[in-house]
Amino acid sequence: MKRRVSAFAATVAGIALWSSMSFAAGFRLPEQDSTAMGMASAFVGQADNPSAVWYNPAGITQLNGTQVSGGIIGIYPELTHETTNGTTEVSKRGLHDPVHFYATHKLNGNAFFGFGITNPFGLATDWDPNSSSTRYVATFSNIVTTEFNPNIAYKLGDNLSVAFGIDYIHVRATLEKTVSVAHPILGPLDHSFRLSGDGDGWGANAAVKYNFSDTIHAGLSYRSRIDVDIDGTAELSGSLVATSGSGSTSITLPDLIQLGVSYKASDALTLNADLEYTEWSTYDKIEVTSDNPLFNATDEKQWENTWCLRIGGQYKLSDRWKVRAGYLYDQNPVKEDRFETRTPDADRQGISLGTGYTSGHISIDVAYLYVRFNNRTINNSSADDATGTPTALNGTYKSTAQLAGITIGYTF
Repeated sequence: MKRRVSAFAATVAGIALWSSMSFAAGFRLPEQDSTAMGMASAFVGQADNPSAVWYNPAGITQLNGTQVSGGIIGIYPELTHETTNGTTEVSKRGLHDPVHFYATHKLNGNAFFGFGITNPFGLATDWDPNSSSTRYVATFSNIVTTEFNPNIAYKLGDNLSVAFGIDYIHVRATLEKTVSVAHPILGPLDHSFRLSGDGDGWGANAAVKYNFSDTIHAGLSYRSRIDVDIDGTAELSGSLVATSGSGSTSITLPDLIQLGVSYKASDALTLNADLEYTEWSTYDKIEVTSDNPLFNATDEKQWENTWCLRIGGQYKLSDRWKVRAGYLYDQNPVKEDRFETRTPDADRQGISLGTGYTSGHISIDVAYLYVRFNNRTINNSSADDATGTPTALNGTYKSTAQLAGITIGYTF
């Protein structure tokens, strides 16, 4: 039993009380505003509404007075596992709803303040704890993160702006799986394992926006890695065993670099392109420590750095109405030999549509994004080592996600 429980501790350590299934590479959620999402989040060069606090805070120097915006992004995933024995397993579907809020204020002719609250990582998976072939790797996962991000931006001239900010992030999570415990007469009996906890960490961000001309704007945004210390509890329960203990670990969230260019082709048409680099190599291994020695473990992750390309555009139909569209291609950081069903990741493509309406001081923006993950066939993941069934994770994984968002803004 100790071997099985320790192996599971290694599995949950690998997730580090963090994300289970997300819709950017790894477990990041880049969709933090409906205007931007309508253009596949290609917004770093444009950055001309309060959500610039997230995408490129140097862009808030374009915003006069005091402005606020807030909204919600609904995410509906569909995940299936076609096993090698011909069956199809489906993760229980549910709607996830990260929120966002931004406020900006012009302090004087050159200085600006911005503040954002976002949910930049998270979401969930829920595989059947009784019949899923991979239930000994993962069953239920639920993760919520909240980030608070104040920024100061400054205009150094008519064409150049810079910004600096502080990032505070909090996470809470619950992870579950099935553990098989041997009985001398009845044979192996399934038990439930649950790990829950929370933690926080601090980071920093910086950004630049430069206008090459009236029609070509460029932006560069950097968010630092964040070390998060997480404390929680671990519980194993069933007909044979009931034990618990503490669970402590840490994770380093990746550095993020975003470069964007915005081209105003006409008074009505704006075209954007962004290139993102996420340093997922910070997610190399996770160590869990506990006052119960059954739960002490180390898990190697060895994720790879990734690139994402985003292309989008906006067309102004009138003073009140705008329409938007976009496309993205996003790499995944998970190697095949580190694949697991809490993060059944794959390269993906997405297509977005959106529209915006402005009347007086109020703006309303809505967007839709469809994401299709490339089919991924797994043959040799080391996560199977915890199951007692060396081929449990083998098979083909197919995933899609539909995202719909609304953001409401007000200018004072």
